[in-house]
Amino acid sequence: MTGLHKSAKIAWLMGVLVCFNLISCNQNEESTAEPTATPASNPYENATPGAETAAGIAPPKLSDTANIKDPLAKDSLRMHVAFQLAANELSGAYINNDAATYAKFTMPSIIKANGGEATYKQKLDMVFKDPGTPSYFKVLSGPLQRTKAKLDDQGYLQGWYCLLPVRMYRTEAGKTLQDIKWMGGQSLDEGKTIYFIDITNLPPEKITQIMPDLQVVLVK
Repeated sequence: MTGLHKSAKIAWLMGVLVCFNLISCNQNEESTAEPTATPASNPYENATPGAETAAGIAPPKLSDTANIKDPLAKDSLRMHVAFQLAANELSGAYINNDAATYAKFTMPSIIKANGGEATYKQKLDMVFKDPGTPSYFKVLSGPLQRTKAKLDDQGYLQGWYCLLPVRMYRTEAGKTLQDIKWMGGQSLDEGKTIYFIDITNLPPEKITQIMPDLQVVLVK
């Protein structure tokens, strides 16, 4: 991994296959953001959905499903919550250099392409410890822009997908900068297992190779 430049390392960490040799482009913006505080025991309890908390972006309240009649719409809100919580956990893993937790959200095909779970975690550790890897003091994933089910031709559920921005904060030359990326998420078991990939500037054909049905949340 030492041959990759900084932005490529970030893309690789966020779940893009190394063999694609693709580079993600960042959008730098000055920001006044401060480092994230230590999460409280229940950081979302009094937070407005979509607001920033010590643990990441607050998800919608599950109690909001009570007045929803359509079962698919109710499940969509539940999956929105599951995706947001998982994205917050992934962001925390990045900040804390937690390779084991980070790998939990990486697609099995990507782990396999990188030599298996043990080798993949070793590669993550190497990138985390590499002085050339950009140092971020905060990563905010979300709020989710879209959550949608993939149905087959007969209307049966095939999986759930989401799309969300990722804002990564770092300090450079005395200024706080914000790098903006986009991430796609997938769950084929109604939230029990969730995987994410970085799709920043990734060509559609490459997205299809990694996560074929993500297109349901990419349509305009």
